[in-house]
Amino acid sequence: MKSLVELSSHKTTRHSDRGIPAKLLHSLVDKQMSGKLTIQNPFDELVVWQVYLGDGRIHFANSLNGSVERLNYLIGSSLNQRKITLPSKITSDYEYLCELWKKDFFTFQQTRSILTQSTQEALVQVLSLPKTSYTFTAEQELDKVFLNLDLTKIITPIKHKIRYWWELRSDINSPFQRPLVENWDNLHRTLAETHLYGQHWIKRFYSCLKDLNCLYEIASATEISTLQLALMLRPLIKSGEVKMLPYQEIKMDQRPLIVLIDQRATTQRMVSYILENGGFRTLILEDPFKALPILLNQAPIAILINAELPEMNGYQFCSFCRKSSQLKDTPIVLLGKRESLVEKIRSKLSGASGYLCEPFLPQELLQSLNRLLPQKAIAS
Repeated sequence: MKSLVELSSHKTTRHSDRGIPAKLLHSLVDKQMSGKLTIQNPFDELVVWQVYLGDGRIHFANSLNGSVERLNYLIGSSLNQRKITLPSKITSDYEYLCELWKKDFFTFQQTRSILTQSTQEALVQVLSLPKTSYTFTAEQELDKVFLNLDLTKIITPIKHKIRYWWELRSDINSPFQRPLVENWDNLHRTLAETHLYGQHWIKRFYSCLKDLNCLYEIASATEISTLQLALMLRPLIKSGEVKMLPYQEIKMDQRPLIVLIDQRATTQRMVSYILENGGFRTLILEDPFKALPILLNQAPIAILINAELPEMNGYQFCSFCRKSSQLKDTPIVLLGKRESLVEKIRSKLSGASGYLCEPFLPQELLQSLNRLLPQKAIAS
């Protein structure tokens, strides 16, 4: 492409200090500097922004971390239309977008538009930060440059967003933060009273909150901007209904889930230890009356139940589970203290898949599960 500028990479100088990002960037532009400005969010050390310059022009701006969440927010719908699935981790969103252009998923102009959108969104965050740590490296790092933007022109249409985010900093320090609900009842009541959100939207919103999604992920799922979302959350944060957690990459635990329903602390510790070492994750529930809706929501691959639960015994609860279409085929093992034919018949009549007499050895529990879950290799 004739309009594509090829740059050679060469290191020169590096400078680290503290300053106000807006003043720093304007100063670099005025001096027609080339290089990379790296800005750390002063409220969260894990959030870092980057601005690439060439002769005082803006080539690109992005975040150093959270590329997947941010890209999905910015262009998720375009990727879905083209049946493109984002990888679980992206080292460089710029290189990733260049690769999509090379593979003709996006035209040159579409790529420029995406990069411009990403740059403006990142500049909103950079220019709304107070005095913070920064590093300027005078080196050309982009192999290919699609953009050569005038700073004043590119920020003119986003000045109102910069002002809003400046005002939000005391409550929400970046779109990478994760809302934690402190009081679900109050939150539900508050949203119901506003009459601004439909049930379908609220359901998606609640699902994101339960998964501890960051603002980028929530905004993407609920199809609103991060600024709209931040403004909506602000009164909830001030009232104490929502707490904002700092950004960190959350690794989803993909191990199969087994639920233990037992009120005995010793058994809880022992079974958790056995299952965790066997390659499972464990959820412990004590109250069978509250357990069913949790089981329906968690979809475990197996359930372990104390046969001698108080109030509702394990046999009764097992029968109760078998009446649910979602749990009727889930392996259920009852844990009891008496090894007799009567107990085994009783467990079978309740719908249990197996009965294990206590005390048992770790390999006995794993082998029992192995018989019920033939496709799961369990270390014994």
